[in-house]
Amino acid sequence: MSFFRQHAAIISGIGTTVIFGTGATILYFRLAHVARELERLGATVASLKADFAELRDRLSTSSGRRRKNPSFYSLATSSGDDDEEVYLDAYGGSDLESLKEVAAELHDNLNSTAGHDIFTRVDRLFDGENTDQEEAYRLLLKSKARHPTDVEFLWRLSKACYLVSRIEGTRGNDEKKKELLYMARDNAGDALKLNDSCGNAHKWFAITLGSVGDYETTQNKIKNGFYIKKHIEKAIELTPGDPSNHHMLGRWCFSVYMLSWIERNLAATLFATPPTASVDDALREFLEAEKLNPGRWKENMLFIAKSYIEKRQYSEATEWLEKAEKIEIKSADDEEQQTEIQQLLVKYRR
Repeated sequence: MSFFRQHAAIISGIGTTVIFGTGATILYFRLAHVARELERLGATVASLKADFAELRDRLSTSSGRRRKNPSFYSLATSSGDDDEEVYLDAYGGSDLESLKEVAAELHDNLNSTAGHDIFTRVDRLFDGENTDQEEAYRLLLKSKARHPTDVEFLWRLSKACYLVSRIEGTRGNDEKKKELLYMARDNAGDALKLNDSCGNAHKWFAITLGSVGDYETTQNKIKNGFYIKKHIEKAIELTPGDPSNHHMLGRWCFSVYMLSWIERNLAATLFATPPTASVDDALREFLEAEKLNPGRWKENMLFIAKSYIEKRQYSEATEWLEKAEKIEIKSADDEEQQTEIQQLLVKYRR
């Protein structure tokens, strides 16, 4: 008992008292994290209060120019420390409309702030491991009702559905994978309907449209190929510095280059000018993606190697496979790619 007496510490606050000994360090850092979150939230509340005060002053100035009327509505607002009332002249219904405008603008500000907070969090989770990506998906799905027309929210939800579909695939949950992929495509499509100038919406619509091809007929898959290329090229036009857009165009070129004889003939019957691409087209885009994101992208390096294999340049292919093999495995996709990399190394390493 003397050991615990000597090493115990008591921290009071947040409505409770915690007594700890050997776990003190862990608890300290957790409390420090909570303190930082509270500080950030405090800054957000202060910003919102300032926004509302500005709106209130604007409305008061507007209302002062109108004829006063004995009948009026009142809107009670809380400033945090004390309560005050803002009285709005209802003569002719004009100030009721002003009230609606104030409420709408304040609602937009609140949603914008909340949206920014969740975007920062899920973007960080997207780059993590499988459990992080699943957490991002849960956070976005839970918030969907509050962001029905937010393009930035919808393309992120599309990305989350896609990432979790890949995880479910590694677990053998094929039906869940299929369901999530179609959800991903639909959310990206909804984002595009709202804003055709969003590069990420084009990107994720292209990715997910290609992914659902595994569940479509060969005819539909070939038809979708034209739309996929169109959206990839638009994404590159809007966000040329995004390496994933160049990787996707490389994948499109590589897939067209690898079409079977039957698929090529079917494409010729469906379109006056069937899609064409060479392995050099694909390699050029993969190398551009590597230039924009050097030394960190396992999947892109794998496809650089596969392009060199198709060109029968096996020493170059092996060099890229060895680079790719050394990159840390973080996700379900990385695990699949690592397996393929090692299989190709066994076959082509001299």
